[in-house]
Amino acid sequence: MSGSVPDSTEPAALADLSAFCAADRGSQPAAGIEWLIERLHGLALYRRCERTAWFSTGIEALIGVAADHLAAEPGRYDALIHPDDARSVGARLRSWREAGGVGMLVQRYRVGRPDGSWVWLEDRAIEVASAGGAKSLAGTLEDVTRARETEEVARHSEERNSALIAALPDLIFLLDREGRYLDYHAAPGARLYVPPEEFLGRRVREVFQGVDVSLHERLRERTFETGQMQMYEYEIGPAEDLRHYEVRMVPCGADRVLSIVRDITHRKRAQQAYLEALERQRLILSELDHRLRNNLASLVSLIDLTVQEEGRSVESFAALLRSRVQAMASVHSLLSRAHGSSARLSDLVRAITPPDLAARVDATGPAVRLNPRQAVALAMVLQELFFNSTKYGSLRVAQGRVAVDWQRLETSPSALGSLEMCWREQGGPSPDRSPRLGAGTSLLTGLVSTELNGRIDLSYPAEGASHRLTIALQPA
Repeated sequence: MSGSVPDSTEPAALADLSAFCAADRGSQPAAGIEWLIERLHGLALYRRCERTAWFSTGIEALIGVAADHLAAEPGRYDALIHPDDARSVGARLRSWREAGGVGMLVQRYRVGRPDGSWVWLEDRAIEVASAGGAKSLAGTLEDVTRARETEEVARHSEERNSALIAALPDLIFLLDREGRYLDYHAAPGARLYVPPEEFLGRRVREVFQGVDVSLHERLRERTFETGQMQMYEYEIGPAEDLRHYEVRMVPCGADRVLSIVRDITHRKRAQQAYLEALERQRLILSELDHRLRNNLASLVSLIDLTVQEEGRSVESFAALLRSRVQAMASVHSLLSRAHGSSARLSDLVRAITPPDLAARVDATGPAVRLNPRQAVALAMVLQELFFNSTKYGSLRVAQGRVAVDWQRLETSPSALGSLEMCWREQGGPSPDRSPRLGAGTSLLTGLVSTELNGRIDLSYPAEGASHRLTIALQPA
Protein backbone atom coordinates (compact mmCIF):
# COMPACT_ATOMS: atom_id res chain seq x y z
CA MET A 1 0.00 0.00 0.00
CA SER A 2 1.46 3.38 -0.88
CA GLY A 3 0.45 7.03 -0.86
CA SER A 4 -0.35 9.48 1.89
CA VAL A 5 -3.11 9.09 4.45
CA PRO A 6 -4.62 11.98 6.46
CA ASP A 7 -3.40 12.24 10.04
CA SER A 8 -6.97 11.59 11.25
CA THR A 9 -6.54 7.91 10.36
CA GLU A 10 -3.65 7.39 12.81
CA PRO A 11 -5.84 6.38 15.78
CA ALA A 12 -7.45 3.72 13.62
CA ALA A 13 -4.03 2.48 12.58
CA LEU A 14 -2.91 2.19 16.19
CA ALA A 15 -6.04 0.22 16.90
CA ASP A 16 -5.17 -2.06 14.03
CA LEU A 17 -1.67 -2.51 15.56
CA SER A 18 -3.27 -3.60 18.82
CA ALA A 19 -5.45 -5.96 16.88
CA PHE A 20 -2.33 -7.35 15.22
CA CYS A 21 -0.69 -8.10 18.55
CA ALA A 22 -3.83 -9.87 19.77
CA ALA A 23 -4.56 -11.77 16.55
CA ASP A 24 -4.13 -15.51 16.04
CA ARG A 25 -0.79 -16.78 14.72
CA GLY A 26 -2.06 -17.44 11.26
CA SER A 27 -4.03 -14.24 10.88
CA GLN A 28 -2.85 -11.31 8.75
CA PRO A 29 -2.42 -7.83 10.16
CA ALA A 30 -4.98 -5.16 9.56
CA ALA A 31 -4.54 -2.93 6.51
CA GLY A 32 -3.73 0.07 8.73
CA ILE A 33 -0.61 -1.70 9.94
CA GLU A 34 0.89 -1.61 6.44
CA TRP A 35 0.35 2.12 6.36
CA LEU A 36 1.94 2.56 9.79
CA ILE A 37 5.01 0.60 8.74
CA GLU A 38 5.48 2.80 5.71
CA ARG A 39 5.29 5.84 7.99
CA LEU A 40 7.92 4.41 10.35
CA HIS A 41 11.06 4.76 8.22
CA GLY A 42 13.60 1.98 8.75
CA LEU A 43 11.27 -0.19 10.85
CA ALA A 44 9.79 -3.60 10.19
CA LEU A 45 7.21 -5.48 12.24
CA TYR A 46 7.25 -9.17 12.92
CA ARG A 47 5.39 -11.84 14.76
CA ARG A 48 6.95 -15.24 15.24
CA CYS A 49 6.36 -18.51 16.97
CA GLU A 50 7.74 -21.98 16.52
CA ARG A 51 5.58 -22.89 13.50
CA THR A 52 4.73 -19.62 11.82
CA ALA A 53 6.36 -16.31 11.10
CA TRP A 54 5.19 -13.05 9.65
CA PHE A 55 7.29 -10.02 8.66
CA SER A 56 6.12 -6.72 7.27
CA THR A 57 7.24 -5.75 3.80
CA GLY A 58 9.74 -3.29 5.29
CA ILE A 59 12.02 -6.19 6.21
CA GLU A 60 13.27 -6.35 2.62
CA ALA A 61 14.57 -2.77 2.86
CA LEU A 62 16.43 -3.68 6.05
CA ILE A 63 18.11 -6.96 5.16
CA GLY A 64 17.49 -7.43 1.44
CA VAL A 65 15.27 -10.54 1.92
CA ALA A 66 11.57 -10.54 1.06
CA ALA A 67 9.01 -11.03 3.80
CA ASP A 68 7.37 -13.96 1.97
CA HIS A 69 10.73 -15.78 1.81
CA LEU A 70 11.22 -15.45 5.55
CA ALA A 71 7.61 -16.46 6.30
CA ALA A 72 7.94 -19.68 4.27
CA GLU A 73 10.12 -21.22 7.00
CA PRO A 74 10.08 -19.86 10.60
CA GLY A 75 13.78 -20.64 11.10
CA ARG A 76 15.09 -18.74 8.06
CA TYR A 77 15.43 -15.43 9.90
CA ASP A 78 17.42 -16.96 12.78
CA ALA A 79 19.82 -18.49 10.25
CA LEU A 80 20.73 -15.00 9.02
CA ILE A 81 21.96 -13.83 12.45
CA HIS A 82 25.75 -13.49 12.72
CA PRO A 83 27.32 -16.61 14.29
CA ASP A 84 29.10 -14.51 16.92
CA ASP A 85 25.75 -13.03 18.00
CA ALA A 86 23.37 -15.99 17.56
CA ARG A 87 24.33 -17.79 20.78
CA SER A 88 23.93 -14.74 23.01
CA VAL A 89 20.63 -13.77 21.31
CA GLY A 90 19.18 -17.21 21.96
CA ALA A 91 20.49 -17.30 25.54
CA ARG A 92 18.98 -13.91 26.44
CA LEU A 93 15.63 -14.89 24.91
CA ARG A 94 15.51 -18.09 26.95
CA SER A 95 16.44 -16.28 30.16
CA TRP A 96 13.81 -13.63 29.52
CA ARG A 97 11.07 -16.20 28.92
CA GLU A 98 12.10 -18.25 31.97
CA ALA A 99 11.71 -15.06 34.01
CA GLY A 100 8.10 -14.75 32.78
CA GLY A 101 8.62 -12.66 29.66
CA VAL A 102 7.82 -9.50 31.60
CA GLY A 103 8.33 -6.16 29.88
CA MET A 104 10.19 -5.70 26.63
CA LEU A 105 13.28 -7.59 25.47
CA VAL A 106 15.71 -5.34 23.60
CA GLN A 107 18.70 -6.80 21.78
CA ARG A 108 21.16 -5.65 19.15
CA TYR A 109 22.75 -8.08 16.72
CA ARG A 110 24.02 -8.43 13.17
CA VAL A 111 22.01 -9.93 10.30
CA GLY A 112 23.54 -10.93 6.97
CA ARG A 113 22.40 -9.49 3.65
CA PRO A 114 22.53 -11.37 0.34
CA ASP A 115 25.40 -9.13 -0.86
CA GLY A 116 27.59 -10.39 2.02
CA SER A 117 27.37 -7.26 4.14
CA TRP A 118 26.08 -7.13 7.70
CA VAL A 119 23.46 -4.84 9.11
CA TRP A 120 22.99 -4.06 12.79
CA LEU A 121 19.37 -4.40 13.93
CA GLU A 122 17.76 -3.41 17.20
CA ASP A 123 15.11 -5.99 18.08
CA ARG A 124 12.37 -4.84 20.49
CA ALA A 125 10.07 -7.71 21.37
CA ILE A 126 7.14 -8.44 23.67
CA GLU A 127 5.40 -11.73 24.31
CA VAL A 128 1.74 -11.86 23.28
CA ALA A 129 -0.86 -14.61 23.65
CA SER A 130 -3.56 -15.57 21.15
CA ALA A 131 -7.14 -16.31 22.05
CA GLY A 132 -6.20 -19.98 22.34
CA GLY A 133 -3.46 -19.18 24.88
CA ALA A 134 -0.51 -19.84 22.56
CA LYS A 135 2.35 -17.37 23.01
CA SER A 136 4.43 -15.72 20.32
CA LEU A 137 6.91 -12.90 19.92
CA ALA A 138 5.77 -9.64 18.39
CA GLY A 139 8.08 -6.73 17.86
CA THR A 140 9.93 -4.26 15.68
CA LEU A 141 13.27 -4.38 13.87
CA GLU A 142 15.22 -1.16 13.28
CA ASP A 143 18.43 -0.55 11.34
CA VAL A 144 20.93 0.87 13.85
CA THR A 145 24.05 0.27 11.76
CA ARG A 146 24.93 3.96 11.47
CA ALA A 147 24.25 4.53 15.16
CA ARG A 148 26.35 1.49 16.00
CA GLU A 149 29.21 2.74 13.84
CA THR A 150 28.97 6.14 15.50
CA GLU A 151 29.02 4.46 18.90
CA GLU A 152 32.06 2.40 17.88
CA VAL A 153 33.89 5.50 16.70
CA ALA A 154 33.00 7.25 19.96
CA ARG A 155 34.06 4.21 21.98
CA HIS A 156 37.42 3.93 20.20
CA SER A 157 37.92 7.67 20.60
CA GLU A 158 37.14 7.40 24.29
CA GLU A 159 39.52 4.46 24.69
CA ARG A 160 42.27 6.33 22.84
CA ASN A 161 41.74 9.46 24.91
CA SER A 162 41.69 7.43 28.12
CA ALA A 163 44.93 5.70 27.10
CA LEU A 164 46.56 9.03 26.27
CA ILE A 165 45.50 10.54 29.58
CA ALA A 166 46.65 7.45 31.48
CA ALA A 167 50.06 7.70 29.78
CA LEU A 168 50.50 11.35 30.72
CA PRO A 169 52.77 11.99 33.69
CA ASP A 170 50.93 15.26 34.32
CA LEU A 171 48.36 16.07 36.94
CA ILE A 172 45.11 17.26 35.36
CA PHE A 173 42.50 19.25 37.26
CA LEU A 174 39.07 20.50 36.18
CA LEU A 175 38.10 23.77 37.87
CA ASP A 176 35.06 26.04 37.64
CA ARG A 177 35.15 29.80 37.23
CA GLU A 178 35.54 30.30 40.98
CA GLY A 179 38.58 28.05 41.11
CA ARG A 180 36.80 25.10 42.69
CA TYR A 181 38.23 21.63 41.98
CA LEU A 182 35.58 19.54 40.21
CA ASP A 183 37.58 16.53 39.02
CA TYR A 184 41.18 15.38 38.57
CA HIS A 185 43.47 12.80 37.00
CA ALA A 186 46.73 11.62 38.52
CA ALA A 187 49.01 8.84 37.34
CA PRO A 188 49.82 6.09 39.86
CA GLY A 189 52.43 7.32 42.32
CA ALA A 190 51.91 10.99 41.41
CA ARG A 191 52.67 13.55 44.12
CA LEU A 192 49.51 15.38 45.15
CA TYR A 193 49.71 18.38 47.46
CA VAL A 194 46.88 16.92 49.57
CA PRO A 195 44.70 13.80 49.17
CA PRO A 196 41.72 14.11 46.75
CA GLU A 197 39.18 14.21 49.54
CA GLU A 198 40.85 17.35 50.84
CA PHE A 199 40.72 19.36 47.59
CA LEU A 200 37.72 18.14 45.54
CA GLY A 201 34.87 20.62 45.92
CA ARG A 202 37.14 23.25 47.45
CA ARG A 203 38.70 26.39 45.95
CA VAL A 204 42.40 26.70 45.16
CA ARG A 205 42.85 29.41 47.79
CA GLU A 206 41.28 27.14 50.43
CA VAL A 207 43.54 24.20 49.54
CA PHE A 208 46.81 26.16 49.34
CA GLN A 209 46.47 28.06 52.58
CA GLY A 210 49.48 30.23 53.35
CA VAL A 211 50.59 30.11 49.71
CA ASP A 212 50.30 33.07 47.34
CA VAL A 213 47.89 31.92 44.62
CA SER A 214 47.17 35.37 43.17
CA LEU A 215 49.07 34.59 39.94
CA HIS A 216 47.00 31.45 39.43
CA GLU A 217 43.76 33.37 39.96
CA ARG A 218 44.73 36.16 37.54
CA LEU A 219 45.71 33.74 34.81
CA ARG A 220 42.60 31.63 35.37
CA GLU A 221 40.46 34.71 34.77
CA ARG A 222 42.53 35.59 31.70
CA THR A 223 41.92 32.07 30.36
CA PHE A 224 38.16 32.70 30.50
CA GLU A 225 38.50 36.22 29.05
CA THR A 226 40.77 35.38 26.12
CA GLY A 227 39.90 31.75 25.48
CA GLN A 228 43.62 31.09 25.10
CA MET A 229 46.09 28.95 27.01
CA GLN A 230 47.87 30.57 29.95
CA MET A 231 51.08 29.18 31.42
CA TYR A 232 53.16 29.84 34.52
CA GLU A 233 55.63 28.11 36.84
CA TYR A 234 55.76 27.90 40.60
CA GLU A 235 57.75 26.17 43.32
CA ILE A 236 56.57 24.74 46.58
CA GLY A 237 57.89 22.68 49.49
CA PRO A 238 60.73 22.87 52.00
CA ALA A 239 64.18 23.98 50.88
CA GLU A 240 65.61 20.47 51.20
CA ASP A 241 62.91 19.09 48.85
CA LEU A 242 61.82 22.10 46.79
CA ARG A 243 59.57 21.02 43.91
CA HIS A 244 59.07 22.94 40.66
CA TYR A 245 55.88 22.80 38.58
CA GLU A 246 54.69 24.11 35.24
CA VAL A 247 50.97 24.91 34.88
CA ARG A 248 49.04 25.23 31.62
CA MET A 249 45.40 26.32 31.74
CA VAL A 250 43.01 25.98 28.79
CA PRO A 251 39.26 26.67 28.53
CA CYS A 252 36.97 23.66 28.86
CA GLY A 253 33.50 24.91 28.02
CA ALA A 254 32.05 28.25 29.02
CA ASP A 255 32.58 28.04 32.78
CA ARG A 256 35.34 25.52 33.30
CA VAL A 257 39.08 25.44 32.88
CA LEU A 258 41.45 22.51 32.52
CA SER A 259 44.65 22.91 34.54
CA ILE A 260 47.53 20.66 33.43
CA VAL A 261 50.31 20.53 36.02
CA ARG A 262 53.70 19.03 35.17
CA ASP A 263 56.47 18.31 37.69
CA ILE A 264 59.59 19.95 36.19
CA THR A 265 61.79 19.50 39.26
CA HIS A 266 64.29 17.27 37.44
CA ARG A 267 64.50 19.74 34.56
CA LYS A 268 65.08 22.67 36.91
CA ARG A 269 67.70 20.77 38.86
CA ALA A 270 69.41 19.77 35.61
CA GLN A 271 69.42 23.41 34.50
CA GLN A 272 70.88 24.46 37.83
CA ALA A 273 73.52 21.73 37.63
CA TYR A 274 74.36 22.87 34.09
CA LEU A 275 74.78 26.48 35.22
CA GLU A 276 76.93 25.37 38.12
CA ALA A 277 79.02 23.25 35.76
CA LEU A 278 79.48 26.25 33.49
CA GLU A 279 80.60 28.32 36.46
CA ARG A 280 83.04 25.61 37.54
CA GLN A 281 84.37 25.43 33.99
CA ARG A 282 84.82 29.20 33.96
CA LEU A 283 86.70 29.06 37.25
CA ILE A 284 88.86 26.17 36.03
CA LEU A 285 89.73 27.97 32.82
CA SER A 286 90.48 31.11 34.78
CA GLU A 287 92.67 29.15 37.19
CA LEU A 288 94.34 27.37 34.28
CA ASP A 289 95.11 30.69 32.62
CA HIS A 290 96.45 32.04 35.91
CA ARG A 291 98.65 29.00 36.49
CA LEU A 292 99.88 28.98 32.92
CA ARG A 293 100.98 32.59 33.25
CA ASN A 294 102.67 31.81 36.56
CA ASN A 295 104.39 28.75 35.11
CA LEU A 296 105.67 30.68 32.14
CA ALA A 297 106.92 33.38 34.46
CA SER A 298 108.57 30.75 36.65
CA LEU A 299 110.12 29.12 33.62
CA VAL A 300 111.57 32.42 32.48
CA SER A 301 112.95 32.98 36.01
CA LEU A 302 114.53 29.51 35.99
CA ILE A 303 116.18 30.22 32.67
CA ASP A 304 117.48 33.54 33.95
CA LEU A 305 118.84 31.95 37.14
CA THR A 306 120.48 29.14 35.20
CA VAL A 307 122.09 31.58 32.78
CA GLN A 308 123.53 33.56 35.70
CA GLU A 309 125.57 30.56 36.87
CA GLU A 310 128.97 31.17 35.31
CA GLY A 311 131.35 28.56 34.07
CA ARG A 312 128.74 26.08 32.85
CA SER A 313 128.98 24.39 29.50
CA VAL A 314 126.02 24.20 27.18
CA GLU A 315 125.50 20.56 28.18
CA SER A 316 125.60 21.41 31.89
CA PHE A 317 123.26 24.33 31.38
CA ALA A 318 120.80 22.12 29.48
CA ALA A 319 120.92 19.38 32.13
CA LEU A 320 120.25 21.82 34.99
CA LEU A 321 117.47 23.57 33.15
CA ARG A 322 115.94 20.24 32.17
CA SER A 323 115.90 19.00 35.78
CA ARG A 324 114.22 22.18 36.99
CA VAL A 325 111.56 22.07 34.26
CA GLN A 326 110.96 18.37 34.95
CA ALA A 327 110.40 19.17 38.62
CA MET A 328 107.75 21.70 37.64
CA ALA A 329 106.14 19.17 35.29
CA SER A 330 106.09 16.48 37.99
CA VAL A 331 104.32 18.62 40.54
CA HIS A 332 101.79 19.86 37.99
CA SER A 333 101.07 16.29 36.98
CA LEU A 334 100.54 15.46 40.66
CA LEU A 335 98.18 18.40 41.10
CA SER A 336 96.30 17.47 37.94
CA ARG A 337 95.56 14.00 39.29
CA ALA A 338 94.21 15.68 42.43
CA HIS A 339 92.07 17.98 40.21
CA GLY A 340 94.17 20.96 41.18
CA SER A 341 93.01 21.06 44.79
CA SER A 342 96.02 20.06 46.86
CA ALA A 343 98.87 17.58 47.01
CA ARG A 344 100.11 15.22 49.72
CA LEU A 345 103.65 16.01 50.82
CA SER A 346 104.68 12.35 50.71
CA ASP A 347 103.49 12.11 47.08
CA LEU A 348 105.36 15.31 46.27
CA VAL A 349 108.66 13.99 47.63
CA ARG A 350 108.17 10.72 45.77
CA ALA A 351 107.42 12.55 42.49
CA ILE A 352 110.50 14.78 42.71
CA THR A 353 112.90 11.97 43.71
CA PRO A 354 114.81 10.74 40.62
CA PRO A 355 113.59 7.17 39.92
CA ASP A 356 117.12 5.73 39.80
CA LEU A 357 117.86 7.18 43.27
CA ALA A 358 114.60 6.28 45.02
CA ALA A 359 116.14 3.28 46.83
CA ARG A 360 118.66 5.59 48.52
CA VAL A 361 116.20 8.21 49.70
CA ASP A 362 114.34 7.76 53.00
CA ALA A 363 111.25 10.00 53.30
CA THR A 364 109.17 9.97 56.51
CA GLY A 365 106.64 12.24 58.09
CA PRO A 366 102.95 12.70 58.97
CA ALA A 367 100.19 13.35 56.45
CA VAL A 368 100.33 16.94 55.28
CA ARG A 369 98.55 18.56 52.33
CA LEU A 370 99.92 21.57 50.45
CA ASN A 371 97.99 23.98 48.29
CA PRO A 372 99.09 24.26 44.62
CA ARG A 373 101.28 27.33 45.10
CA GLN A 374 103.21 25.86 48.03
CA ALA A 375 103.46 22.48 46.31
CA VAL A 376 105.13 24.01 43.22
CA ALA A 377 107.55 26.08 45.31
CA LEU A 378 108.53 23.19 47.59
CA ALA A 379 109.00 20.93 44.56
CA MET A 380 111.49 23.42 43.12
CA VAL A 381 113.33 23.52 46.46
CA LEU A 382 113.55 19.72 46.62
CA GLN A 383 114.64 19.52 42.98
CA GLU A 384 117.48 21.94 43.68
CA LEU A 385 118.60 19.91 46.70
CA PHE A 386 118.51 16.66 44.69
CA PHE A 387 120.45 18.25 41.84
CA ASN A 388 123.14 19.57 44.18
CA SER A 389 123.39 16.22 45.96
CA THR A 390 123.86 14.31 42.68
CA LYS A 391 126.54 16.76 41.55
CA TYR A 392 128.42 17.50 44.75
CA GLY A 393 126.91 15.55 47.66
CA SER A 394 126.12 12.03 48.90
CA LEU A 395 124.04 10.97 45.91
CA ARG A 396 127.14 11.46 43.78
CA VAL A 397 128.49 8.13 45.02
CA ALA A 398 126.88 4.70 45.15
CA GLN A 399 126.93 4.34 48.95
CA GLY A 400 125.52 7.79 49.65
CA ARG A 401 122.04 8.28 51.04
CA VAL A 402 119.61 11.09 51.83
CA ALA A 403 117.04 11.27 54.62
CA VAL A 404 114.09 13.61 54.21
CA ASP A 405 111.80 13.89 57.21
CA TRP A 406 109.25 16.44 58.31
CA GLN A 407 107.00 17.21 61.20
CA ARG A 408 104.12 19.53 61.86
CA LEU A 409 104.58 22.33 64.41
CA GLU A 410 101.31 23.36 66.05
CA THR A 411 101.40 27.01 67.02
CA SER A 412 97.80 27.25 68.28
CA PRO A 413 94.67 25.06 68.32
CA SER A 414 92.97 27.15 65.61
CA ALA A 415 95.92 27.87 63.29
CA LEU A 416 97.17 25.52 60.59
CA GLY A 417 100.65 25.60 62.09
CA SER A 418 104.01 25.27 60.42
CA LEU A 419 105.93 22.56 58.65
CA GLU A 420 109.53 21.75 59.53
CA MET A 421 111.47 19.69 56.98
CA CYS A 422 115.02 18.36 57.43
CA TRP A 423 117.37 17.26 54.63
CA ARG A 424 120.35 15.12 55.76
CA GLU A 425 122.98 13.55 53.56
CA GLN A 426 125.38 10.80 54.59
CA GLY A 427 127.84 8.37 53.03
CA GLY A 428 129.12 10.84 50.48
CA PRO A 429 132.21 13.03 50.17
CA SER A 430 132.73 15.77 52.72
CA PRO A 431 131.21 18.97 51.42
CA ASP A 432 132.92 22.30 51.13
CA ARG A 433 132.38 24.05 54.46
CA SER A 434 131.88 27.39 52.70
CA PRO A 435 130.37 26.70 49.27
CA ARG A 436 130.09 29.52 46.78
CA LEU A 437 126.70 31.17 46.89
CA GLY A 438 125.43 30.86 43.36
CA ALA A 439 122.13 31.09 41.51
CA GLY A 440 120.98 27.78 43.01
CA THR A 441 121.33 29.08 46.54
CA SER A 442 119.50 32.27 45.56
CA LEU A 443 116.71 30.15 44.11
CA LEU A 444 116.38 28.16 47.34
CA THR A 445 116.29 31.14 49.67
CA GLY A 446 114.06 33.14 47.34
CA LEU A 447 111.46 30.38 46.95
CA VAL A 448 111.33 29.63 50.67
CA SER A 449 110.99 33.25 51.76
CA THR A 450 108.58 34.54 49.09
CA GLU A 451 106.52 31.55 47.96
CA LEU A 452 106.57 29.48 51.14
CA ASN A 453 106.58 32.30 53.67
CA GLY A 454 109.38 30.58 55.60
CA ARG A 455 113.12 30.32 55.98
CA ILE A 456 115.85 27.82 55.17
CA ASP A 457 119.06 27.13 57.07
CA LEU A 458 121.83 25.61 54.93
CA SER A 459 124.70 23.86 56.74
CA TYR A 460 127.52 21.65 55.47
CA PRO A 461 129.04 19.50 58.26
CA ALA A 462 131.75 16.95 57.42
CA GLU A 463 129.32 13.97 57.38
CA GLY A 464 127.20 15.60 54.69
CA ALA A 465 124.93 18.53 53.90
CA SER A 466 122.21 19.16 56.51
CA HIS A 467 119.47 21.67 55.78
CA ARG A 468 116.41 22.71 57.73
CA LEU A 469 113.50 24.67 56.33
CA THR A 470 110.36 25.92 58.05
CA ILE A 471 107.27 27.09 56.21
CA ALA A 472 103.92 28.41 57.35
CA LEU A 473 101.14 26.12 56.13
CA GLN A 474 98.35 27.71 54.13
CA PRO A 475 94.81 26.39 53.51
CA ALA A 476 94.94 23.52 51.01
